[in-house]
Amino acid sequence: MRVFIVAWLAYATALLASSRDLFTRIVVEEGDMASVSIQVLAAKDFELLVGNYSRVGFHHPGPAFIYVQALGEWLCYDVLHVVPSPWNGQAIAILLLNAALLALVSSIVHDWYPSSTLIIGLGGTTLLFLTAYRDLISGIWFPYVYFAPFLLLLVAISSVVAGRTRHLWMVALAGGLLIHGHAEFLFFVPLLGGAALYLIRRRKLAVAKRDWWLFGGIAAIFASTILLDGILHFPGELVKYVGYGGGHAMHAPWTALSYTVQFWGPNRVLGCVILIALFALVSLLARGDEFLRTGLAFCAATVPLICVYAMIGIDQIDESYIGYFSYAVPLFMFMLLLTGVTRRISQSRTVQWRYAAISLLIVGIAVSGLTQSLANRRHEMTGIPATLDAMAQVAGPRPIVLQRRPHDAWAEVVPLVLTGARTGVRVCAADLELLVTPAYACTPTELATGAHFTVARKDAGEPPGRIIGEVARERGEHQSWATTPS
Repeated sequence: MRVFIVAWLAYATALLASSRDLFTRIVVEEGDMASVSIQVLAAKDFELLVGNYSRVGFHHPGPAFIYVQALGEWLCYDVLHVVPSPWNGQAIAILLLNAALLALVSSIVHDWYPSSTLIIGLGGTTLLFLTAYRDLISGIWFPYVYFAPFLLLLVAISSVVAGRTRHLWMVALAGGLLIHGHAEFLFFVPLLGGAALYLIRRRKLAVAKRDWWLFGGIAAIFASTILLDGILHFPGELVKYVGYGGGHAMHAPWTALSYTVQFWGPNRVLGCVILIALFALVSLLARGDEFLRTGLAFCAATVPLICVYAMIGIDQIDESYIGYFSYAVPLFMFMLLLTGVTRRISQSRTVQWRYAAISLLIVGIAVSGLTQSLANRRHEMTGIPATLDAMAQVAGPRPIVLQRRPHDAWAEVVPLVLTGARTGVRVCAADLELLVTPAYACTPTELATGAHFTVARKDAGEPPGRIIGEVARERGEHQSWATTPS
């Protein structure tokens, strides 16, 4: 517990210090973040049973991450008033969750190798890795958020199968978060978790009743929202996942392999070299160490699983964000490599290794600080409050009905709907039910009696009416007019 607390405080401090503008800067979210914030409104009333929306036409299995964001918004913005806008509280909650998941990883390793020096060295290694692949624990876009729980899943499964069955509850925690987060983990978690349970039985590993109860209880909590949604909104979202990824031709094996190795290095060639080198080195160092051997085996099993999923489950193979979670595999391999090296260091070199570990941590802190790699980066919208005020003046007591031109302008429509919901102005989207939830989709009555406005991208041609406002991303991207019929 002490190792977890110290590691959590260290990671949390690094993340919050790097993203300290969350405590001072008003953030108006756009696109995906605004759509999730609409779901956060439902989660704060304990009415949300599904996860974030998918571009293929369904919601992902569960709302766990969204409830974490809702807790952050409620505590940091509504209660404590330590942040200037609601989304900032959501971001802080995800940062603290990521810090906790990394701290659990540290506690597992320390349980196997009770050396503070090793934990310090692993902390430096992790910071350097996150400098090379930034946003993995500082970004709250969901493809980044899956990285930390997948790392915990791999480490916890390896520990359990190697003999420390008291870590079984962490398998349930990480697996539940992942399944709630994205439908793709309905493929990975049952296979990896199922393999762990099978090996526990085959090896006749002793599992205390308390650990089984913890595992089952955590799994039941995550399953409850999925089952409840299926009962209340039969048949729920689960049946929609059957054809997920099935609307495209199977990708060639070499295409899937190329997709997989891109997460192992700065380019695919170096990625192949790093992958082969890491597996070769860890194989040499893992002899006689059950945790290293088991961790190596599960990493070796995960790589082909990712390849198989890329072949059959990914529709747009050029979309790398779907596989961001797999950065956890090379990081775990680097951790295994460092652990194996420390085991080979003789007792006479303990002092030198301690200095080396501290130096590695200092370098990691310095590099991540200088590069701002742990800072939260996000897309923001400008012009939203002023544009909504202008719409409200035109609409009067009527509801504001928003349409978009072209389809991609939904990224500007959603924050207008969200801001209306937060300020008590009725704003609805004409045809974006999946993105704004049914509560903010226009009813037939609103379509007939409401004040209609169009959000039109400037690159889509002349504005379709009188311009009453302009919105855009903070960096000047996605510039749009808000218009009313002339």
